Amino acid sequence: MAIGNKLDLKAMLKIFLKVCFNRLDLTSAHIYVYCDQSGMPSKLLPLKGTSYQYFLSIPKNKRGQSWSKSSILTNFARQLNSSQKTLSFQCENGQYLFGFIIPDYGLLTFETHYAIADEVQKALQPILQKLATSCYTSIVHDSLVKEVLSRQLIEEKVAFQAQHDGLTHLFNRQHINHLLGNAIEDARINNKIGSVLFIDLNRFKPINDAMGHTVGDKILLTLAHRLHSLSSEHIDIGRFGGDQFTILLKNLKDDYQETINLLIAQINQLLTAPFVIDTNSYKLTCSIGYSLFPLQSSTVNNLIKFADIAMYEAKRAKTQQGKQYQRVMSEKIKRRLAYVDDMKQGLEQGDFKLYYQAQYNHHGDIIGAEALLRWQHPVHGKESPAVYIPIAEESDLILAIGQWVLEQACRDIKKLEQLSLPESFNKIAINISAKQLIQHDFQEIVLNAVKQNDIPAKRLALELTENLLVENIEDSIKLIASLKENAIDCAIDDFGTGYSSLTYLKRIPASVLKIDRSFVTNIAQSSESAAIASMIISLGKTLNMDILAEGVETQEELNCLKELGCFHYQGFYFSGPLPFDEFAKLLN
Repeated sequence: MAIGNKLDLKAMLKIFLKVCFNRLDLTSAHIYVYCDQSGMPSKLLPLKGTSYQYFLSIPKNKRGQSWSKSSILTNFARQLNSSQKTLSFQCENGQYLFGFIIPDYGLLTFETHYAIADEVQKALQPILQKLATSCYTSIVHDSLVKEVLSRQLIEEKVAFQAQHDGLTHLFNRQHINHLLGNAIEDARINNKIGSVLFIDLNRFKPINDAMGHTVGDKILLTLAHRLHSLSSEHIDIGRFGGDQFTILLKNLKDDYQETINLLIAQINQLLTAPFVIDTNSYKLTCSIGYSLFPLQSSTVNNLIKFADIAMYEAKRAKTQQGKQYQRVMSEKIKRRLAYVDDMKQGLEQGDFKLYYQAQYNHHGDIIGAEALLRWQHPVHGKESPAVYIPIAEESDLILAIGQWVLEQACRDIKKLEQLSLPESFNKIAINISAKQLIQHDFQEIVLNAVKQNDIPAKRLALELTENLLVENIEDSIKLIASLKENAIDCAIDDFGTGYSSLTYLKRIPASVLKIDRSFVTNIAQSSESAAIASMIISLGKTLNMDILAEGVETQEELNCLKELGCFHYQGFYFSGPLPFDEFAKLLN
């Protein structure tokens, strides 16, 4: 009796059942196969949990119902499996059931309208032995096919992972570099131009730090999906790392600058829609720099580095137009790095000092002071804070400098506490940078400095600029409120120069509102400055804040401020910034 030469188990057994069905004039024929714990056909291994399962029937079903649901067949198969020998049974309807064992691989059941002769049953045994061998061959074949397919899938997955970023599924840094290398060679051979764009998200880090990496990852995934829409035959997009992305433009024509500008505009357009994560909405922008090949370089590392440098120039300029790399940018970077090294060395060697500019009331009493950072450069002499503070902020050195300012101010407050301070004296205020404010443990840092120096918390105040507060409004409100509960007040510095919103201001639990010096200078001659100052004074009083005017330099300015209702002042009319020892003498 033919078994068939099919390697697929089901196909082979189907051929066998058809032959049996026709040769033996059967009503139906059924096969149950042994399966492992995962449900795959297997050799009978009782100790490893193999069990028989319904597998195949001819005809396919009985009156539209699957044979697997036949209670008579199910019970007969159970008896056959238990006995592991040939069985026969006559049903009430006159039909016969005959059961045979497929050695080690399954059960074979025939339904007939007659009793199969014993000699025929015996003749089936060697055929069933051959069938068992065919089952073994098919199962091994199926296993090998599955293993090959599985290995193929694994190899494809490994190849994909080798070229793509695990989070965004954009090309990873290594593959973008590989594609760039190929594009450079193609541009050289075909006399073409290409470009590398380097993209960095603005203000992503504070969101990631404050809201957690889950939210940050969702933002990056959303952006990656948007950027992927720009992909084409000549545009490859990758994630360089963190919140930085690279775009490779190939085969540009003579109007390449127009093409690059259009792509930059498209990228900015993709960022106009807010990133809605869970119930929160985040608005982000980006800074873009780009380099050209082979015009500016023919090496992968240089082109990436140049685009990165140009991106930081764009970030510094706060432009969304993108910046093309220029050689002068590298020279500027070198000077900045050297300058940062000078600052680090100056911080270590004690070249930074705190000067204190006294603050007065309208009676001429000192009510406090602002701590101002001064740096005596070993070569250049006195450096302007307007120069070194922005550079320190860009390099993250501002954190170390800010920490030193906090600790030194607390040490100086400790010294002042040991003097006979005038009753009017309240506190020393220090300036806080954006990067300090977004530290997740900033409050803990401040309170630790107060505790370690054993000073009254009420003697320390923090000054934060209006723009800085508004950029981090919700976190700022929570922080200022929490610090206030610990007796540390906050002042809003440079008020009137930024967003100036009553909606924001009334929510910020600050204690002092400082009128920026730009509205104080020549206030007596400028009706516009006087009107703005008057508005700020009224606003502060309405919100129960103390008002302090900065940059008071003349008696005329002082008189005008008094007339407007401002009674706290700071400026050269009273005193310039003084070293600590001189300030201490001034207090006495």
